[in-house]
Formats: sequence, C-alpha cells, structure tokens
Amino acid sequence: MTLAAATLACSTVLGSPDDDMPEPSFPESEPRTSIQPEEDPDLFNAEGQMEACLEGESYHPGEGLCYRNDGSATPHFIALMEGVIESGGDDNEELLDNEVVLVTYTIDGDDIYSPDYFDVSSDLESFQDDSQTQEFIWDYYTGMIPAESRSLLTNYIIMTDGLGGTLAAVEQSPEDPVLWMLSVDIADTDDLQELTFTLIHEYGHLLTLGGGQVDIDEYLYYNPDDEDAYSDAEDSCSTYFPGEGCAKRSAYLYEFYLEFWEEIFDEWSEIQYIEDDDQYYDALDDFYFDYEDEFLTDYAVTNPEEDIAESWAFFIISSKPAGNTIAEDKILFFYQFPELVALREEIIARTYSRLIRIQ
Repeated sequence: MTLAAATLACSTVLGSPDDDMPEPSFPESEPRTSIQPEEDPDLFNAEGQMEACLEGESYHPGEGLCYRNDGSATPHFIALMEGVIESGGDDNEELLDNEVVLVTYTIDGDDIYSPDYFDVSSDLESFQDDSQTQEFIWDYYTGMIPAESRSLLTNYIIMTDGLGGTLAAVEQSPEDPVLWMLSVDIADTDDLQELTFTLIHEYGHLLTLGGGQVDIDEYLYYNPDDEDAYSDAEDSCSTYFPGEGCAKRSAYLYEFYLEFWEEIFDEWSEIQYIEDDDQYYDALDDFYFDYEDEFLTDYAVTNPEEDIAESWAFFIISSKPAGNTIAEDKILFFYQFPELVALREEIIARTYSRLIRIQ
C-alpha cells in the first residue's frame, strides 16, 4: 500500500455505524515526484499490524487491513449508502470543453508510482498537484476491491472534465487491450457516497468485460474506424458483442443479456442508428419510460454493459429485494453465483471499514 494508506490508518476514527456518511478530509497537498514509499517500521503498530482493528474486526496481514468477517458490516454499509442515487443530479454542473488528463500513474499491486504529469492550464494545476487526494482515492479503491479482483489494472489516471459529468471510468490499455486503466475525475470526488457507488459500478465493468469473460478483439481495438471489420465481428459472434469482443457463453454479461435484453434488444438497437444527438436522447428517454420497471436507473438503458454494471452496484449497496419487478430481478441475478455473493460480502466489509475511518 502507499504511504497515504498507512497515514490514514493511523488516523483511525471511532464512529457509530449508524452515523451519517462522513465527509472525507484530505490533507494539505504537497507535489511529489514519486509516491511509492520505502518500508518504514514506524508504519506498524505494536502488534506488527499496519492498522489497529476496531471491535469486531479481524486483521488481514496480506493486505494490511482490518475488517469484519461475519457479515455484520452489511446492514450498516447499506444504511450509509441509502439514497445515493436519489441524492440529486449535476445541478451545479460546470463542464469543461474537453476532458483533460492531469497525471497518469503505473499500478503495481496496491502501489502507484512513476507519475506522468501532463501540460495543463494554470486553473487545473491545483488538481494536478494534489497528490494527497490522488493517493487517498487510490488507497480507498484498493481498500474496497480485493487485489486479485483488480489484477488487470495497469494504470491509474487522474483527469477532469469539470464539475459533474464523468466521475470515473475504465478503459482498455493501449499497451494491451486485455488489460485496463482506471480514470477518476478529481474534481468530483467530494461526495463519498457517490464516489463509492461509482467505483463499484466501474469494477462491475472489469468483472463482466475482463478476466476471460470476453474474447478481446485486438484488431478492432487498434483499428476502431474499420466499420466493416466491426460488422463482421459482430455478425460472427453467436452470443453477445459488447464492442470489445465476443462474450463467452459462460460470461455473466451473456447470461444477463439472455435473461433481460434479448426480447427488447432489436427495439433498442434501432435507436443506435439515430445520428442527431437530441433525437437520439429523446428516443432513449422514451425507451426508458416504456420499460421503466425493468431498469434500476435511467443510465442503465445506455446498453447492456452499463445495465449490468448498474445492477452490480445495486447488488452491492442494497438489501436483497423481493423480485417484484424486472429491475429487482436484475439485482437477484447475481445471487445465483456463489463466487459473486462471497465477493459482495468482502467488498462490503472492506468498504465499510474504510468509511468509518474517514472524517
């Protein structure tokens, strides 16, 4: 873990699990040339642990983290995340003309290093120089997601498109499209609930598009303008084609598509041919309202990939629903996979342990 993680662990907060979601407190920023620290014995407590455990927690030495193993964090975490989607939209949106990359880090396990700084305008330099916040976000993410579940990540990108807009995203690595990069808009990270939900959503893409779920088509990645090749690849795919390649028959995304999208896919596909932006979004809105009880959010109608990522995020942050609507069935979809139920429990326990340590 980076030095930021150890420093935060030393600032442990003993808070009530039922308190409102705490606001993160970022230390003063100090520009650095490297953030990969050398081992420091002072980072460990008297028991040789990188952080002190709270009541009910167990120490996990391989990760240097304390969190609960018994499922008791789940109701408290769900209470903290309640209302995250209903908290409001981008009413104060102040978007830039373009997305700007500020700094890119190389990822090695839990560590980030070799920051590559880009030329930016003077009004963005404070974000670019804020290495403390950049480290906090990364350490929060590694605290949430187990190391083996993010092994495909090669780069961590700090960017901004202004206030609002894109909070985080994952994209394929230009070095190897089988691998992925995580981008976070540093200007949009003040709301810890929203950041948590979005990072879980973005991990949903890694879960459903990476790790052998899709046969990645490297030619299409490196030749995105070859429309004939794209059409041929799409036509030859006998399962579902998300764009990165053909989904395997055992893929979560393909099973999700068969259960929830197969009957409405042709209708949705017609909308994708609309070239005028206003007409496109009007048609997509109409599609959403026609099938509103089938989607957890209006953003989920974007495509099956976004729908499964939204459903995954609600699977993590919500109680198990009754299944009274198709939208609720999309949450229940994940419960048929024991490995995902176990991963949910771990992500919840890890994330809750991070949240109660932040003030």
